[in-house]
Amino acid sequence: MKLKSATLDKKIRNRKALLLQLAEQRGIAGLLHGDAKISFGERFSVRHQLDQAARQKNLETIIELASQQGGDEVGNEPDPDWLSHYLELAENIRHPAMQQFWANILSQEVLNPGHCSIQALSGLRYMTQKDALLLQKASALGCHFGDDNLRLLFGYQYKTLLQGLRQQRLNLGRYRLPYAGLLQLFELGLLHQSELESGELSLTAPLTVELNTHAMTLQPQRKGIRLLYYRFTTIGNELAGLITESTPADYRHDLQDLLAPLGQLSQKNQL
Repeated sequence: MKLKSATLDKKIRNRKALLLQLAEQRGIAGLLHGDAKISFGERFSVRHQLDQAARQKNLETIIELASQQGGDEVGNEPDPDWLSHYLELAENIRHPAMQQFWANILSQEVLNPGHCSIQALSGLRYMTQKDALLLQKASALGCHFGDDNLRLLFGYQYKTLLQGLRQQRLNLGRYRLPYAGLLQLFELGLLHQSELESGELSLTAPLTVELNTHAMTLQPQRKGIRLLYYRFTTIGNELAGLITESTPADYRHDLQDLLAPLGQLSQKNQL
């Protein structure tokens, strides 16, 4: 019992110390220090200066990270309204991983103005590092077939006379994208919430499924096959396009095993 109590006291002290540290960093530790001689107005001024200094540091860090990317590629000046909106949002990004992400956006925008829309930037505003990692995982599993929309392909279905509707599915949780992660991507507006199905696959025209580094071409030999997938939203497509991530080998192999019984399947490395 004493050991448990001592451990609890230590956790309380650590929590208080952490709160004090955070308060000092943000300039809101006045009452914790008992600074009765310093007015709230003066403390507000100090906090305002700390906040402005932190915003300036955030922007300069992001600019430095962006300048370290690439070589001597020819660039173009971004749209001034876009740049103003970008800076207004980027100044609040403190986490190093997210600063790197925002630096990537700026670097690509200088190379190709219009690559990232203002709407996509606004969607990034409330994304945490955890959200960005989820998007990265989803992007790694993404594929294209039929058009430029990015999709999460996870299964197929077809009808039989005797057994009715038959389905085969992959569990995306096996590839570090659990259903809770899908729900978060739905909430962020990066994925459409409904499971979708394609039109019936043609028996005469092969279907090409393009992954990040590989392409699979399927020549169906069964009527009535429809693929099952989640579709990225317009903003989800844009943001996923800013992330470079290889398709996990286990997902690619499992997808190959999933599609192989449907007909003739061939693969091509796109690197």
